Amino acid sequence: MSSSRSYAAPLLRIAGPTALARLGIIGMALVDVVVVGQLAPDELPHQALGWAPTAVFLVAAIGLLQGVQVLAARSLGEGNVEGAGVALRRGLVIAVIAGIASALAMWAAGKNLFTVFGIEESLAGPSAPVMSVLALSIPLHLMYIAGTYFLEAIKKPGISTAIMWLANGVNLALNLWWVPEHGAVGSAWATVGARVFLAGALLLAIFMLREGARYGVRRMGAEGPSYRALLAVGIAAAVSQAVEAGAFSAMTVIAGRIGADVVSAYQIILNLLALVFMLALGISAATAVLVSEAVGRQAPQDAVRAGWTGIWLNAIAMLVAAAAILVFAEPIGRVYTADIGLAALIASLMWIAALVLLPDGTQVVAASALRARSDNWFPTFSHIAAYAVVMPIIGYWLAEHEGLGVAGLLFAIFWSSVLSAAVLLARWYFLRNRLAPVAAKSSA
Repeated sequence: MSSSRSYAAPLLRIAGPTALARLGIIGMALVDVVVVGQLAPDELPHQALGWAPTAVFLVAAIGLLQGVQVLAARSLGEGNVEGAGVALRRGLVIAVIAGIASALAMWAAGKNLFTVFGIEESLAGPSAPVMSVLALSIPLHLMYIAGTYFLEAIKKPGISTAIMWLANGVNLALNLWWVPEHGAVGSAWATVGARVFLAGALLLAIFMLREGARYGVRRMGAEGPSYRALLAVGIAAAVSQAVEAGAFSAMTVIAGRIGADVVSAYQIILNLLALVFMLALGISAATAVLVSEAVGRQAPQDAVRAGWTGIWLNAIAMLVAAAAILVFAEPIGRVYTADIGLAALIASLMWIAALVLLPDGTQVVAASALRARSDNWFPTFSHIAAYAVVMPIIGYWLAEHEGLGVAGLLFAIFWSSVLSAAVLLARWYFLRNRLAPVAAKSSA
């Protein structure tokens, strides 16, 4: 029998503050780009290349923590309330280990991480110190992510949202203080300072939660998701997100091979796309929570309804965002940079950026819905095919071989996202009547 329960209101209650928190994450990167673009525009290529490998490690490790969100919500659905706190504590351990390992790998690679891909020494040399400083922020940000996933699972996302936007204020102040003298490296140190505040404030807020005892936050020894169960969800998500982030960073490398102006324009448009993508991530997180909770309740039809609700709400949000980008194309270009020629180039490409939003947002919501019902590896293989195989090939062909530059890179993102979204939607559709409750407990 079909479920008559509507998931639109519950999803929006979670997705609203969750999307604002995700916007805050990219808001830090937006401030970094805008302040450097206005006060030290010659440093934009160094900032873009410094962020490229950082984003790969950061996004992969964030995926590794997705099990905290999924299994904390599933524990609540199963009636094991203290299991959510267990998921948090074990997630924090994973966050620290993954963050330190990522930073060490980046420091060991140094500028070779750029020159091996054909980036000229004049660009690679100044970009490596930016990357080295940003590496310090990864463990801090991952601790924040683990705490945020826990709060989203217990349906209190407003706490992490408020702290994230306070951290944005810290980041802006530090950027304005350090960028005029230190350029892109100063902006990287601002990111580190803001994330010290971010991780510390959020973990303190969670520890002081009035309901902390109920959720097992301060009690050791409770039963809940094991490290193995967390990693079963997280490793698949980490591989998927690392592949996607790595492919986008490879596109930055292609832009760097063409020239400094191309890499600057691509980085700015990618930053804008990421800003809108945070809305889709907020909806995907809310979708994952509600689907996971329904699976824990042994209510597969509710899980299906929650998944479709998230997919359709995301489509509406992405279409509205695309319309806004088209209307405000020229002001957006001028906000990002004081370079008149670069601002005009950015404005001329906004129509392609608008095309990317719907398929890109759809694929992340569909992937989250699938992982919430323990279909972990299908989205990973889909992302590998679309973003690691198809996108770099199309991007290289159009941008470098055909001479389309940034437009070619954006067309590559669009078609790869269309492929990924189509495959994942088909998977969700064909599984709708075969969605069975997860047989194994999350603590297995």
